[in-house]
Amino acid sequence: MARTILILMDTLNRHFLKAYDAAARGITPNIDAFSKDSVQFQHHYIGSAPCMPARRDILTGRLQFLEKGWGGMEPFDRSLPSVLREKGVFTHITTDHSHYFEIGGENYCQLFDTWDFHRGQEVDPWVSRVNRPMVAPEVYGRKHAQEILNRSVYEKEEASYPTPSTFRSACRWAQENKGGDDFFLMVESFDPHEPFVTPEEYLALL
Repeated sequence: MARTILILMDTLNRHFLKAYDAAARGITPNIDAFSKDSVQFQHHYIGSAPCMPARRDILTGRLQFLEKGWGGMEPFDRSLPSVLREKGVFTHITTDHSHYFEIGGENYCQLFDTWDFHRGQEVDPWVSRVNRPMVAPEVYGRKHAQEILNRSVYEKEEASYPTPSTFRSACRWAQENKGGDDFFLMVESFDPHEPFVTPEEYLALL
């Protein structure tokens, strides 16, 4: 019997977590509480970077660095989700990481039995407008017209942001599958990641 939940948060900096430093500035009460009943690792060395090469490292156990550039899974890759499926373990991923769905980032979510994608991060080609907004290059974080369009939809309320939607989806999946055995749930959050979009109330805490 296996019940496994893997949570990945892109670019999360341990120096902002009180779990590693009581004086850290990060406000993360849930991570703080979870860490009290967890094993903490003090040293970790990255194999490949950035996002997609690192994901291939994690899911295949092989280092992508020097072998190939930024990109998706290869047809010959033997991955964790595929091995688990062969062993009868049900696999599901919920994510707002749009790079999984770009050309060159294929074959990640398709490895799972089921997947759930929450739209709107960064330049995800989601909100469609023929007339694109003007981009002011001096405004930090608003680098692309597509990003401005996406924000125009989800910035209206915090619950609509892609990352909260992803975690609510994970909680909903866990509730709907309560009592189930032999599953692997992967929860992948693009945030925290530049351009670090956040509601104003959290910026006010700085």
